[in-house]
Amino acid sequence: MIVYACPDLFFASKIRATADAMKIASRPTRDAQALRNRLEQIDDGRLNEPVTGVVIDLGLGDDALELVRQAKTHSATLPVVAYGSHMATQQLQEARAAGADFVMANSQFTANLEAVLERLR
Repeated sequence: MIVYACPDLFFASKIRATADAMKIASRPTRDAQALRNRLEQIDDGRLNEPVTGVVIDLGLGDDALELVRQAKTHSATLPVVAYGSHMATQQLQEARAAGADFVMANSQFTANLEAVLERLR
C-alpha cells in the first residue's frame, strides 16, 4: 500500500485516482500519528496493508520533513518520494538530506505520477 501526505486536494485526488486506476492500494495520512499508524498497521477499520512506499508533499512545510524522517526511521529501505515547488530549492534539498529517495518538482511529479507509483508498488 502507498501512503501519501498531501494537503492539496488537487494532488491528493490525482494520486488517489491514479493509484486506483493502476489497482494500487493507497491511503492518505494527515500527520505523524496517522503515518505511524499506517506504518505499524494499526487497525482502524480501513484498508490496512503493509506500506510499500510513502509520498510526501513538501507543501506541508516542516511537518513534511518530519514525515520523511519518520518513514525512513521506520524502515531505511522504505522508498520515500517528496515533491514541491521548483522555486523551493532549499526545501527540496532539505527533503533529500532528511532521507527522501526521490525528490522532484510538482510538475515532474505530476508528469511522471504513474511511473512514481509503479516504483512504490
